[in-house]
Amino acid sequence: MSITVRPLESSDLAAFAQIEQVCFGGDVADILANLQDNPRYTMSHIIVAEVDGQVVGTATMFPAKIWLSGVPLDIGAVASVGVLPDFRKQGVATQMMQTLVSRAATEGYAFTALFPASPQFYNHFDFGVIGDVHAYRFAPSNLINFAEKSKVRPFDVADLPMLRVVYKGQMTWHNGWLSRSNAWWDKIAAKWPHVVVFESDGMLDGYMAYELKTNATNETTLYIKEFFAAEGEALRGLIGYLASQTEVSAIEYLAPPQTPLRHALHQPRTVEAEVRGWLFHDLCHVTSGPMARIITLKTALTKRFYTRHMQGERVIRLNDPLIAQNEAPIIFRLVDGRAETHPAPEGKEVQIETDIRTLTQIIFGYLSATDAQRLGRFKADDDTCSWLDKAIADSPLYIQSGDWF
Repeated sequence: MSITVRPLESSDLAAFAQIEQVCFGGDVADILANLQDNPRYTMSHIIVAEVDGQVVGTATMFPAKIWLSGVPLDIGAVASVGVLPDFRKQGVATQMMQTLVSRAATEGYAFTALFPASPQFYNHFDFGVIGDVHAYRFAPSNLINFAEKSKVRPFDVADLPMLRVVYKGQMTWHNGWLSRSNAWWDKIAAKWPHVVVFESDGMLDGYMAYELKTNATNETTLYIKEFFAAEGEALRGLIGYLASQTEVSAIEYLAPPQTPLRHALHQPRTVEAEVRGWLFHDLCHVTSGPMARIITLKTALTKRFYTRHMQGERVIRLNDPLIAQNEAPIIFRLVDGRAETHPAPEGKEVQIETDIRTLTQIIFGYLSATDAQRLGRFKADDDTCSWLDKAIADSPLYIQSGDWF
């Protein structure tokens, strides 16, 4: 079977919409409307796979900025990789992914990232998981009913400019947040079913977007879409608002690993918790989050910050089956927490040897160099592992649901 991967053309739009509908659901008209009115990408960011003149697969990669260590990094955000059922497991998706990785290298991204339907499939292209998501389900009555809930009110469209400012001011402190254009803010705010804000002295210090769903037995679940509080008073106010939802049976939240919400539970357990090991009850369920891979090694190493006052250098050699230029040994040097790289002279001793997936996970702070060494994935001595672990001391990464792609 001969597979051709090429850019999407106007004549492909009907086939593109059909593939999107079959693979991801939705209405064809809505899919086409979203493509015409999407602030994040256009037709130029979409590729298709063709077999014998028939478009059978599609994939998207658009530019985005993800915040890590207080600075934004350019990534190629991969989304909507889909193939018609009759053409699956025949190399179509593989060829599209190889094309996207090659294109990302040409366009000079530091990383590519995606949300995987099958992490095992994306392992073949050296993507590694870079964050966990904690799935909570608890009863409103299990939350502390803070009095600050009195300052929570419904969102008004006039609040959006201030909400954008609050969000932008906090990106530095949150690994994984994506930069949002005003047009993207308009789109996601219009899509959220319910939004409340915390207002204090005329300022917005927090917000929560959520959805309500009622099942066949008339039980209502509140699904938190986004939850953010810049100040403690706002945090307590939003938690108190959730605690006061007496007509809700349960609250579900796909939360960042370090959410303080867990510490506002009277009983640290999920609804219908199972008992583990005699007396330990489930608090939440942990699931893998986004995946990423290094595209341009030097950019990936030098554009992020490291722990202040860190000094030293190491020679790194990587194994990257898809991007040959990443395999050339380099000197990685830290000067007061800022990085620089230089080509390693021939014959220079290599002190770090690993694969592109492992180093990606280390750079994002998901995997420590010490643990990678213990797993046999990172060849370096103990001093080098300790040095790198001290340099990369990041909080867990979490991408807000409004930016999922």
